[in-house]
Amino acid sequence: MNDNFKKQIENMEDLVEIASMISESTELRERIAKYDKKPVEAHFEKEGHPIQMNFVKKGDTIYLLGEYRKHIKDRSSILEILYDAITQNLLTSAHTLEKFGLFGGLIESCSLKKLGFDITGDAEISDKDFLFRDKNSAILVSVSADKEGQFVDFFYNNSVPITLLGHVTKGELRMDDTSFGFISDFI
Repeated sequence: MNDNFKKQIENMEDLVEIASMISESTELRERIAKYDKKPVEAHFEKEGHPIQMNFVKKGDTIYLLGEYRKHIKDRSSILEILYDAITQNLLTSAHTLEKFGLFGGLIESCSLKKLGFDITGDAEISDKDFLFRDKNSAILVSVSADKEGQFVDFFYNNSVPITLLGHVTKGELRMDDTSFGFISDFI
């Protein structure tokens, strides 16, 4: 997220207004266009573990892997465990959130197949920080219903924190009782 957006967001409290401003972001549209051409993050491809960054289908469950309340610089141990999960086909998508925050990551993950999300916020931090903080070291993943039990067990047994966010929807973007519109408003 560029410095101009960061400054504007600092002074805003209305989440829908912030989302609307982000929907006009050329930076977000450029990132979406890049993923439209190649939906695998270079980071995962480079490490020999290609997995699409986009959500695959309505009904898949959305999780965060790792720490999202504070920025962790070294995620190497979590990434190694994530690579194992990818080779076992436990995930349908994986997307890092370092540059554009959770909301931007969700939009990018929804954009390719024009899907949406319905997630729950975190009662321990403000909704604004939860959605729009750009220093987020967590990894956004989606899991199909038939693999969810294995997924949860795998990460629990490997002591990796996972946070259930919600599920992939047909196209509306929601958190708790707030609607941010539809994915078509952002792409």
